[in-house]
Amino acid sequence: MHACLRGKCTLIAFAILISAITANAQRPLGTDVSHWQGAGINWVSVKNAGVTFAWAKATESTTFIDGNFVGNQINAKAAGVYIGAYHFARPSDNPNITGANSAETEAQFFWSVASNYIKGGGFYMMPMLDWEDSGATIAAGFTVTQMSQWVNQWCNSVSNYAFANGVTNVRPVVYTGTWFSTPSGTYPGLNSTVTQWAGWIAAYPANPNPQTGGPSSTFPWSTWTFWQYADTNWSGGDSDVFNGTAAGLSTYVIGGISAPGVISQPSSRYADRGGAITFSATASGGAPLKYQWRFNGTNIASATNTTLTLSNIQSSNAGNYTLVVTNATGSITSSVAALTVNPLFTPVFSDNFDTDTSASWILNSSTNKNRITFAYDHSGIGITSAPNTTGGTTKALRMEANINAGVAAALNISPVSQSFSGNYRLHFDMWINVNGPLPGGGTGSTEAITAGVGTAGNRVQWTGSGTTADGVWFEVDGEGGAANTSVTQGDFVAYIGTAGQATNSGVYSAGLTSTSRDNSDIYYSNVFPSGKTPPALQVSNYAQQTGSLNVGTVGFVWRDVVINKSGSTVEWFIDGLKIATVSGASITASNIFVGYWDPFPTISDNTNLSFGLVDNLRVEVPAVAPTISIQPLALGVKVTSNATFNVTATGTPAPTYQWRFNGTNIAAATLASYTRNNVQYSQVGNYSVLVSNIAGSIVSSNALLTILPAAPGEFQTTAVQLDGSMVVTLGGDAGATYFVETSTNLVNWSVLTNVSLAGPTIQFNIGTTTNDTQRYFRARSAP
Repeated sequence: MHACLRGKCTLIAFAILISAITANAQRPLGTDVSHWQGAGINWVSVKNAGVTFAWAKATESTTFIDGNFVGNQINAKAAGVYIGAYHFARPSDNPNITGANSAETEAQFFWSVASNYIKGGGFYMMPMLDWEDSGATIAAGFTVTQMSQWVNQWCNSVSNYAFANGVTNVRPVVYTGTWFSTPSGTYPGLNSTVTQWAGWIAAYPANPNPQTGGPSSTFPWSTWTFWQYADTNWSGGDSDVFNGTAAGLSTYVIGGISAPGVISQPSSRYADRGGAITFSATASGGAPLKYQWRFNGTNIASATNTTLTLSNIQSSNAGNYTLVVTNATGSITSSVAALTVNPLFTPVFSDNFDTDTSASWILNSSTNKNRITFAYDHSGIGITSAPNTTGGTTKALRMEANINAGVAAALNISPVSQSFSGNYRLHFDMWINVNGPLPGGGTGSTEAITAGVGTAGNRVQWTGSGTTADGVWFEVDGEGGAANTSVTQGDFVAYIGTAGQATNSGVYSAGLTSTSRDNSDIYYSNVFPSGKTPPALQVSNYAQQTGSLNVGTVGFVWRDVVINKSGSTVEWFIDGLKIATVSGASITASNIFVGYWDPFPTISDNTNLSFGLVDNLRVEVPAVAPTISIQPLALGVKVTSNATFNVTATGTPAPTYQWRFNGTNIAAATLASYTRNNVQYSQVGNYSVLVSNIAGSIVSSNALLTILPAAPGEFQTTAVQLDGSMVVTLGGDAGATYFVETSTNLVNWSVLTNVSLAGPTIQFNIGTTTNDTQRYFRARSAP
């Protein structure tokens, strides 16, 4: 637009401090570009710099088409920048108002190039006329009336072309500089008749402030609508600003800025404590769209994207989540996505398949043309570790069906000598690999992983010939299959014994519609979005692994699968999304199974790519917080004796113990009983135990440890030594200390000494007694 854009001067390095401009901006910022900026404009960076709108050159005169016009339109729109098309007027080439070589001719040429973007609406700015032809001078015979009529004719013609194509209210914008629009000795200028069109004025002050400033002159307009305040910016094009708010700018977007809407609502989810869940939503509407997640109606700090990830989930995270989507026209709030935090579970059986554990499993197969591989290393086919793997290993159970027989087939495994009763759940990581090309998959690509509870563990779980399938079980395929699979098989299907549950059975969380078992149902779209692709190693090694999966499909990514049995109700979850609920099930058997099923006779065109993986399988039962049925008892022992405290507690998993002395943990005292050996007076006090497991903890009552008084000391023998001293033998409790006192009258006593018994007696010398008429001795225990 400015002469620099046509190559008549060198672009000036002009830095704009975007952060200072946009921090509290009310006026939307824009830019305009042409082929002089080249094809490398990073429109995402432009958008991130604060640009809301733009114009890109489309045409000039009646022959020039800007080679970067289409790319700029597509890329700017993709980045969320409203963009329009502009025409550089050449009245010096086509001076007439109508007819040949006229404003009408140039308008027709512009429409032939830019019409698709004008007719598209919804994201395109009004067309713009760039009015600055330096060849249209007074000396060349041009007048103010002629120039004004030329502008009006071009704008009216473009508006009429749009109207004839069903696009109403198209009102072009006129860009110019007062050097060209103001009558002077060189240029005829424009008159007030052109002010029916919005005016865009180019004026470059030394220190422009787009939020508070404006051009010094707007002739012939009384005010400005757009202002080009600098001739280069972050895009390499010009710096522009709209004289109004984002809402006002919507009147210059063809068809207006559409109100925000939520296309894909966030889904309610279930999560384990310590786990992670990502809520997501897809929104529509005029950009820029702003997002704010809320928890129970309160904004979540920094949660301003279309996704919200919760990590290390705790019970306090349970509640209602919504997403508020806002743009210049208003806001909309998504439907509520409820997060349910599961009660705690603990494993009672598990297998991570890192080693060959086939001896611990019962294999049931419909044919010997199936195959199962324990400890299969899936890194060789580009698959990473399963999410619940510890140590980063890449081994899992691999299952394949209908390898080469050309018949429907199934296999499944159940653990040997296992019986699960009461409430429990089957929990594992699942991967379904699909032979391409995608999304539909190659020949024979529709195969499914199966799993269930309440089986005897000695039969094939499928609906094939002679089936005796039992329990409650489920199957899911990886790619959604052909269009008829939801009718003949189903992408998500629940079974009670041999009976697949119908779409209108009320079993499926997707509802009662005919698509409730089909990946195309909107219920599955949010948690299982489209675009999942084969691992890179498969893409490079197999030419057929092209494309990506459709929405609602579960293949080519590790999925977390839970089948929860609570009483007679069995629920099925994938990645925390409830798929189905079977109520009132009659379950008599007590084993579990996982399996793989090809429900169609067609053989995969590449069996290397058609398989299911199961890893980190565990059967879990509800965790129960500890309770204490027998409290530790108070003890009284004699000094140096041993004191043993006991507690009886229950819980699931089995609780761990920590004994305490006066509230302080005792090192290594972590069993249900604790013995204090060689009790000393310093160890007298309160003993308690903290009993805990993953579900909670409880502290026992205090058990007071006391030291019992020692037995009275007893002088057993005496012996007078040659020097006149006397040796006595004192009996008492081993380990006790006795104070030996003496008296000559049985009234006045004094301490002679104190002695500690290492055994039941001790001998000691009480000194000379030759001068005593009489002397008495006694021993009392301490303290």
